[in-house]
Amino acid sequence: MRAFVIEDAPALRKRLIAMLATVPGVEAVGEADSVRGAIDGVLATAPDVLLLDLQLLDGNGLEVLAAVKPSRPNLRVIVLSNLVTAQHRAASLAAGADVFLDKSHEFGRVPETLRGWLATPDVPPVH
Repeated sequence: MRAFVIEDAPALRKRLIAMLATVPGVEAVGEADSVRGAIDGVLATAPDVLLLDLQLLDGNGLEVLAAVKPSRPNLRVIVLSNLVTAQHRAASLAAGADVFLDKSHEFGRVPETLRGWLATPDVPPVH
């Protein structure tokens, strides 16, 4: 499973990449901190999974989803955000995210989510 990390905070981005390395079968293929960098990177690397922050340097993660999801409908997306209102969750899921996690309290669920997807690759994810 090829993963692309989109996070504007360098320390969190590095932490996510390190977390990916703990999941056998998952490989980090790229990273970005901006909308433009994310779109270009995702299109260039064709990952299977995005770890996506909503707040980016030059916009938001929903812009990334709008740009890449139509051409990559099977792309699985984990949104990690500190913006955890019902509106942010609903907008993320409507834009194509499969999972919405609160960075402050659910950060550690990333590996288990990826392991679940690896174990059942053809089963649609549960929000």
